[in-house]
Amino acid sequence: MNQDLIKHARVLIIDDQALAQTFLKKSLEKIGFDSIQIAESAKHALRLTDDILFDLIICSFNLSRDRDGYHLFEELKDKGAIKLNTTFIFTSAETDAALVNSVIELQPDDFLAKPFTSKELSERLLRVLKRKQKLNHIYQALDNQDFKGALAHIDDTLNNPKQTHLYPLVMRLKGDILLAQKDFATAARYFYDIITVQKFTWAMIGLAKAYLGLNKEEAGKAILDKLVKKPETRLAALDLLAQYYINHDEYDLAYQQFRNAKAISPRNIKRHQSVVNLARLLHDHSGQFEAAKTMLRFAKHSVHDTEDLYLTVARAGIDYALTLTEQESVNIAKQTDKYLATVKREFLHTAESKNKIAIVQARLHYIRDEQDKAKQLINSLELDKYGAISFEDYIDRAKAFHELGYQNEAVELLEEVPQVFDADDINGKIMAKFLTQETQEKRDIPFSPRQLNNIAVQLYNQKQIDAAMQAFKDALKLMPKNARIALNLLQVLVEQKQRQHLDEPQQALYWKAIEVINQNKLDTQQQTRYESLTARSEQYDVRHTNSA
Repeated sequence: MNQDLIKHARVLIIDDQALAQTFLKKSLEKIGFDSIQIAESAKHALRLTDDILFDLIICSFNLSRDRDGYHLFEELKDKGAIKLNTTFIFTSAETDAALVNSVIELQPDDFLAKPFTSKELSERLLRVLKRKQKLNHIYQALDNQDFKGALAHIDDTLNNPKQTHLYPLVMRLKGDILLAQKDFATAARYFYDIITVQKFTWAMIGLAKAYLGLNKEEAGKAILDKLVKKPETRLAALDLLAQYYINHDEYDLAYQQFRNAKAISPRNIKRHQSVVNLARLLHDHSGQFEAAKTMLRFAKHSVHDTEDLYLTVARAGIDYALTLTEQESVNIAKQTDKYLATVKREFLHTAESKNKIAIVQARLHYIRDEQDKAKQLINSLELDKYGAISFEDYIDRAKAFHELGYQNEAVELLEEVPQVFDADDINGKIMAKFLTQETQEKRDIPFSPRQLNNIAVQLYNQKQIDAAMQAFKDALKLMPKNARIALNLLQVLVEQKQRQHLDEPQQALYWKAIEVINQNKLDTQQQTRYESLTARSEQYDVRHTNSA
């Protein structure tokens, strides 16, 4: 290793423990590093990297003063403070599975579990630095988006018999470049040739990606079905399986893959957002609210910690409250109030952001059955002057209009949403599907979920069985995981069954209600009611069979 390069390398230690700072500084000085700076927090590190491009960064993953190492790494990378030829090493006293998986997902150059010795640090560090030095020309080309130059340097390395120890790494880099260029045909041949010699896990993942890119999706899925069972490839395979299911409009299955991946590596905010978006698309309002709260918890103090993140949780809380009884929704409304209060307290507000907050506040008034206050607030907003600037703003305003009875205005607003979704982005695909679904539902169903259920109950009490059945059917469409709605629908269907035979669509609806009920944990009263309904249905079947 070139000692002169070590001497002049710019080093940053990021750790909030004084003993760790001293130990690392002395250990690095023994190796020969001369230019060493210390940051005791993420914010301090971000300030230092504003002026200096460091060659080596050693960062504690468990920073406690503001953001943790995961989100600091994200932010440093976003601002260009970490280049491919920057050596970045994480340290941590914790080695639980979720932390390790989060680190692996970021792909730093190394990870050292505390406590470690000066000798271990020196050996691991010098090994990484030597590799970085030998591949510097490749990394520089990649940082400059010069894929052609990077591939030329990689081929030179692969043709050099003295560099065999670098082959696995540069082979993987080559595959990543082919995928980044969307040259899926070449990538597929490349990865296939590799795994016929040695089944590197990264090559198997790469081949699956290439097949998905080529629309050879069944071949890609066959690989992923195997990789999802292996601990070292499970996370990447889950993400790709979710992509596969989204491409096939199997959103329930995609939802489950992302939820499983989120449990393995819980700090990835983009994945949390996918879970929130899929829950909303699938009308899993309870899951949407819980996922939004979890996303906020992991995004706290990070670059993702914004006004819109709190509004996402508040909006999800309102969506959930609308599926509950008025009494049940009180607690959710209180939680939503707290998130809204945080937005008002912790963020500066433009005229546009004040409008966003007002829309959420109006929807809260609606939940509390304060429709006059909600309408007064909506009508006081200068919506034309401060138009919605994001997808979520359009959606939230449309929901507010629809809930207050302005169905035409809601549909018109949804039809005005700019179609700016990235076809290659998973969340873009989900939101495009959600917009289509939301527009159709607002056009077809003029009532909120709570209104629908109340109307259906009234119709049932008035013995208008057919109308009640349709209302409960629409309610279940908007709340497909709601056991209370499913029980109400089942009761109407049993009444219909006893009046006359269920036709084929009604029979399908009957079994759908049963399925939803069985997927839920019922309270004692609901369980008794369910058993009574199914017993009545079975008694009718027995009588009908005997009479036939």
